[in-house]
Amino acid sequence: MNAVLVPERDKAEGHYIAVKNISLRYPPGSPISQELNGKVDRVQFTLKGDANSTDNGVANAINAFNKAMLEAQSPVVVTNMTITYTGVIRGFENNALMSYKIEAVPQMEKFVINGGGNQSSTTGDVVDLEWRRIVVTDPIVLNAPDVGEIEITKPINLIDKTHKDLAKQIFESQASSIFTTSILNFDKFKQPMGTWHFLFDPSGSLVESSSFYKEESGAKVVSIYSLGESSFREGTFEPEEEDATATIGGAQVQVHSQVPAPSGQIQIAGFAKIDQSAGSNIAVVTREAPADVQNATGNFPLQVLLVLGGMMGAIAVFILFKARK
Repeated sequence: MNAVLVPERDKAEGHYIAVKNISLRYPPGSPISQELNGKVDRVQFTLKGDANSTDNGVANAINAFNKAMLEAQSPVVVTNMTITYTGVIRGFENNALMSYKIEAVPQMEKFVINGGGNQSSTTGDVVDLEWRRIVVTDPIVLNAPDVGEIEITKPINLIDKTHKDLAKQIFESQASSIFTTSILNFDKFKQPMGTWHFLFDPSGSLVESSSFYKEESGAKVVSIYSLGESSFREGTFEPEEEDATATIGGAQVQVHSQVPAPSGQIQIAGFAKIDQSAGSNIAVVTREAPADVQNATGNFPLQVLLVLGGMMGAIAVFILFKARK
């Protein structure tokens, strides 16, 4: 999950990326082996639209995301979206691999709770950050060229598109929950923002690659929050795994699913300070950094360079120690 927020214009671009991998192990020659062995099924497409895009179904996605925002108690409203869906099934004699990836890029507004363009550089804008932890539970039916209609949030629907009888058997099996739970689950990003890694970049160089940032903001000061590196402060993140044994087509099948550990970054135009006093996560964003924030060579805060220097020193000591053993 990545996002670029421009409080001055109350506009943001989000990148919600959901990935799930499922593997099946079954006896060679079994009905499921005969169905999948040697098959490679791939469904991939990209769709764009707004709330009026009912022909390709993007309006369904926008509605589902907006409902998820409300359930996360976020005021954010999605106005348009680009969705890329990739689903692949590879079958072999005694196993099959199924991979799913959904990348949703919504344009978001109304995350500024108060403030906006008329605020001074010292007063600041109050920015909502609860949108980061949404879980999309409503079905999203899209209509893509050369694919037709397909519901993208649940893994079972790719199988239903390519192997309808097998999908019915899986749905009625003991492993059904692995295939019917929404892929678009970003609940792991609910970790308090105070534990995310913080980097302040007065130069704005770390977002030069973002066309959205360039177009929407003239600001050079950027606050960057990152999650997923694993540390004493934020904890350790591991992939989410689930196993099940099911009888499918009269054969015993071992099912294993994996969702990668979370990794995310939030870039905010301005100097941001997290506030969790009200029970939710917000940021107070000013145009300029406080006077007591020290910068070192290259315009990076001195404390950030000290931390990075300490990390590099520790790595060097570790390498020397290993080399002498």
